[in-house]
Amino acid sequence: MAMGHNPNTITSANSIILFRCPGVYDTWVKLEGYQVDAAASFGDTTVAETLMGVDGKQSIGFVPHEVPVTLNFAANSPSVQVMETVYADFVQNMEVRYCELQITYPSVKRRQNLKGTMVSRSGGTGISRLLDGHSYTFNQVGNGMEDIN
Repeated sequence: MAMGHNPNTITSANSIILFRCPGVYDTWVKLEGYQVDAAASFGDTTVAETLMGVDGKQSIGFVPHEVPVTLNFAANSPSVQVMETVYADFVQNMEVRYCELQITYPSVKRRQNLKGTMVSRSGGTGISRLLDGHSYTFNQVGNGMEDIN
């Protein structure tokens, strides 16, 4: 294979994360004000299980799964209030709602759509040399990446 250059960059600065939580935020809200080097992270998922029989024959099977997604915001991010409004709704109603994320990666021409709910959040703003940011974790279901042009 000849050496060359990939025409797509891997720039993350132009990525866009949209958030919607019907009943609280019925239209998409553009999230902003992320922590340094940590806007969003995805946990690992188990998509299959395998079993090996005593006769040496392997069996395989699909496992329905969730994708843990953590969003990380700087302490002064306007998006913290968006997340705290959703959290307050959950607490006030003692009920949760579906939350949706649409993450677009223009540099690699891909998009991801996910739906689930908020399952955890940081307890508050920590105080260190600078104010610590806030993290919110969602267990989401998606169909992987789609190409966009």
